[in-house]
Amino acid sequence: MRLIFCLLMQLLLSITSFAHTVSVYVSFSMPKQLLIETLKESAQLQIPAYINGLYRDSMNETALKVMELSKRIPNLNLNIDPTKFERFGIHQVPALVVDDGKAFDVTYGHLTIQEGLARMAGRGEVDFTHKEIRRMES
Repeated sequence: MRLIFCLLMQLLLSITSFAHTVSVYVSFSMPKQLLIETLKESAQLQIPAYINGLYRDSMNETALKVMELSKRIPNLNLNIDPTKFERFGIHQVPALVVDDGKAFDVTYGHLTIQEGLARMAGRGEVDFTHKEIRRMES
């Protein structure tokens, strides 16, 4: 019975150890090529990207921008959510966040998502590992 309990605990720990949420924060004010590169990589890695609000405070112009980007970026996952910017204290972009529900880490700057994740692995408040990065890539 004790062996079964230990195996169940190991299984639960392995499931919860991958309970990290990774997200990318961008803006239409970023240089166009940087925005496209960041969104392409986030789509490839199936990481959601967020913008803080509408482009020029217009739903129509925002929709046109997103449609233009979606033609260039298959599987684009771009969301508008200013509450996420507030929650993680995002005041500059691009930003990359790893969140475990209790704590989060943020890195900023012009680097690939994979480089950002590698810099965050094993550091900061969130226990995010290189093994999890490899799992995301596959």
